[in-house]
Amino acid sequence: MKYWISEIFTSIQGEGEVIGRPSNFIRMAGCHLRCIWCDTKYSWLKTDGKEMELEEILQSINGLVTTTTITGGEPLLQDLEPLVSKLKEMEHFVIVETSGTVKPSARLRKIVDVFSVSPKLSNAGFKLHYNLKDDWATYYKFVIVEPRRDLREVLALVNEQGVNPSKVIVQPDGNRKDYEKALRELADTVSEMRLPYRVLPQLHRILKYR
Repeated sequence: MKYWISEIFTSIQGEGEVIGRPSNFIRMAGCHLRCIWCDTKYSWLKTDGKEMELEEILQSINGLVTTTTITGGEPLLQDLEPLVSKLKEMEHFVIVETSGTVKPSARLRKIVDVFSVSPKLSNAGFKLHYNLKDDWATYYKFVIVEPRRDLREVLALVNEQGVNPSKVIVQPDGNRKDYEKALRELADTVSEMRLPYRVLPQLHRILKYR
């Protein structure tokens, strides 16, 4: 089995409910979206990555770290079942980070520990129509650029799709140079609007990690 890979590295998980965990990162190459604020544009094209055999990928990760995050790009554009199955045989805790535009297979849903789903708001530069009603995500993570406007859009989507508000995480745009100010603005606006969503930072932005 071969995969198109953008990069493999080990770092600290910076986002969502798994924030702070040491993790291997397997970044898949190829994405069908073109978010204007994307910070991994180098992973958009499959051919900008490297084709790697499954065993080569497994040999490239840090064996002392037993959390592995499969990210992208959009990882669900490739068949992840063989890769995740091997990682689970190695007793890894597996996280898949996805836009939620490609639904995982029934088997993949059973063997992945965490699906971190990041639905794209119109601040990404386009408007998508999501169907989240089968609720396969572990949690939903939204990038907020303009807090009041974007949070209204999150609220509308959550209400329309029947998403459990306890699964919703909002975080500021990681491209902001004044990141701490952006985080404060977001937290203040969530409080002012009396929304029940969790406000979390991108830890790697604060720590200046990749």
